[in-house]
Amino acid sequence: MRKIFTLAITSLCIGLLATVSPAFAEVEIESLWLRESIPGQPNGAGFGVLRNSGDQDVLLVAASSPIAGDIEIHQHVREGEQMRMEQMEALVVPAGETVSLQPGGYHLMLIGLTAPLVIGEYHDVTLIFSDGNEITIRTPVKALVRN
Repeated sequence: MRKIFTLAITSLCIGLLATVSPAFAEVEIESLWLRESIPGQPNGAGFGVLRNSGDQDVLLVAASSPIAGDIEIHQHVREGEQMRMEQMEALVVPAGETVSLQPGGYHLMLIGLTAPLVIGEYHDVTLIFSDGNEITIRTPVKALVRN
């Protein structure tokens, strides 16, 4: 009886492990960078590319960094002739696809900077996914280049 119970528990654990795939094993973060601070502005922005090589959608639900009091996920929304930023609860990175964080689109909004973001410096940024997995990236500060 004890062998059957042990076998049943072992099978259950293996089954659970097989159904829970870690998001960080499926998501690659490419070229993440922070925009240099605009003088007098207490907030900043982060950009880059999230690539999901897995077969299930992944949700980016939060981010954090010691350089900011908070980081929100934002998107730009057009209302008539005006553009405004809107906070998002989560950003879906579809299976097998990439999502770009870029000026005028999806981006990370760093709120309450503890110091200005200076070109050439690096800051840790942690991306947090819906399953609790976290990826920390040493992120450079760059100039915002306009086309």
